Amino acid sequence: MNGELPEIPESSISDEEWARFQIESEGPARLAAPKEPSARARMVTERLRLADEQAARQQGRARRLVRRGRPVQAQPDGWRAWPDGQTRRARRSRVWTFVWVAVAIGVVVFLLNPVAALSWLV
Repeated sequence: MNGELPEIPESSISDEEWARFQIESEGPARLAAPKEPSARARMVTERLRLADEQAARQQGRARRLVRRGRPVQAQPDGWRAWPDGQTRRARRSRVWTFVWVAVAIGVVVFLLNPVAALSWLV
């Protein structure tokens, strides 16, 4: 070793072929590779997950879902959604309550003064 650099053997592949190989092998691999979310996207996802858990706790759903091993998600307020089953049942029960009160009043009026009640019908 008297100061000379070792000789680098020449490759059997030309520079053009090597460049073409790199481009061809890189293209499909780059398209198929999963994209890593940015730090901002990870922060936003974590903040939304925590907000979802907090809203689920307020709705009383967190314990049930955690016990079942499912992810905790709150049910958002459906400002454009169809009314859920509870809302419809509550509305339906209010309507039926009104109908039954009206029928009860009609029966009481008929029992107190049947002649006047029949004159209203005719």
